[in-house]
Amino acid sequence: MSGGAESTGEGRGRSVRWPLLLLALLTVVGLAVADRGDDESGTGILLLDLGVTSAAPGSLAEGGVWYCGDGTSAPGEFADHSVIVANPAAAPVIAAVSVYPATPAGSVSASAAPREVTLTVPAWSEASLRLAEVVESQYTAALVEINSGQAIVEQRVQGPTGVDVMPCATRSSAVWHFAAGSTRRDARLAFTLFNPFPDRAVVKFTFSTDEGIREPQTLRGVLVPPRSLVVINATDVVPRFSSVSTTIESQTGRIVAGRLQLFDGTEGLEGLTAGPGIPEPQTQWVFPTGPTDSGMVEHMVLYNPSDEEASAFVGIRLDSADSGLSPAPFEVSVPPRQQIALAFGDFGAYPLPPAPFAYSASSTLPDGVGFWTGVQVYNGVPIVAERVAAASASSSPAGVATAAGTPVTAVRHLVAGNRASEAEVALTVVNPSSDAIALVTVSRVADGQVVPISQLDPLEVAPHNRLLVPVDRLTDGDSYALLVESTQPVAVGRSLLSRMGTGFASGGAVPFDPLPLDPSAF
Repeated sequence: MSGGAESTGEGRGRSVRWPLLLLALLTVVGLAVADRGDDESGTGILLLDLGVTSAAPGSLAEGGVWYCGDGTSAPGEFADHSVIVANPAAAPVIAAVSVYPATPAGSVSASAAPREVTLTVPAWSEASLRLAEVVESQYTAALVEINSGQAIVEQRVQGPTGVDVMPCATRSSAVWHFAAGSTRRDARLAFTLFNPFPDRAVVKFTFSTDEGIREPQTLRGVLVPPRSLVVINATDVVPRFSSVSTTIESQTGRIVAGRLQLFDGTEGLEGLTAGPGIPEPQTQWVFPTGPTDSGMVEHMVLYNPSDEEASAFVGIRLDSADSGLSPAPFEVSVPPRQQIALAFGDFGAYPLPPAPFAYSASSTLPDGVGFWTGVQVYNGVPIVAERVAAASASSSPAGVATAAGTPVTAVRHLVAGNRASEAEVALTVVNPSSDAIALVTVSRVADGQVVPISQLDPLEVAPHNRLLVPVDRLTDGDSYALLVESTQPVAVGRSLLSRMGTGFASGGAVPFDPLPLDPSAF
């Protein structure tokens, strides 16, 4: 544990509880009201100050609730779980962290009550908590309640096959979708079902596989008891499928669902990726990151969980001063309850859907040129879109990274948990506007200071272009958050490349006060 964790000298499980009492009226009551059904929109809005509602993170938010459900906390497991709280504001914040052990599937009640720890995060700093220091369990989840709408929470998982860092979820939902996944021989695919609420949930699983739809009888009514974490190992239920898309739907109650995907290296692919699912399909998605390194390839998985066909345009914007080099958008159709994959290069060992559900877009991409991608559905049927990047087990860095696209932009973003001693850190800033230049400032947030990176203060990002920022080469210090501020709404991605040869992470930043994507981006 680092940062401002407060505990007694008799053990890590005991904690100073007075801040929890202080937060009770502001967060626990608000959480129960907002996510038990009184909030019909399902946005996970926090109720504060006797009727003032605001969603975190944002300029008007007075508090935030974050759900971090995807990791392990037992010796010898594959995804050691930590949470990171980053505070970019001028006042300290208090985070009440409730750590939940896993409850065996089929149990009618939680196996144990959550253990509570308080983190005090100073101004312009971050603090982290390794969940194994609080609870020892094969899987763990954390509910993080913060008395500030400016702070963010990310989760970090790390094991022998890799590392991943991603924002925790900010809402619960009755439905969750996962476009990418695999249960082939070298893979382990597990889904986390986190229910921190006082009512039980009952969920069912639907898998779109290489051979059609699968709805296993054993997963048509999975009980998730109140205040519990239940984990389902899909590899045991729908084994030996190269590519699997998943929908988890609550028949009663609401949950936060996440995914843990492991490849063990026996088939030439080694890596670990994790994170929450996608609660709502969208008609527009942007993916800021696209590979520029040889040996690293990516594909995009488009999943249509509805009963109608979706028709979309996919646009690829190359990193080139000559915008005429970018290929023309191309059209794809995603059948009902099916997935398709768009491969941007020779994917080697990574499992793709079989023909006719896999397409190659490599012919449109010059060698060694990076890119960003946009997806726009034009017939009104929303889809789920995820990007998968991979490198073979013989590459450096080897690994797998899976991340959803973003359906929003913002003028302020934050990413936490950057450790320069462990990984190379890079940001990607996309300006999706068709006519406005974005001026971008990137600042390092650590040790009570917000310091703009002088080489980047500010930089211009032209319309329909992106900015690549090798952060670790431009700033000092080991652990820090990054604040990205811009004059125009942008999309921001973050990549971590391991310095130890195993694992990389690639996902989005946390947007403050998000705005819908401008359709002209496509």
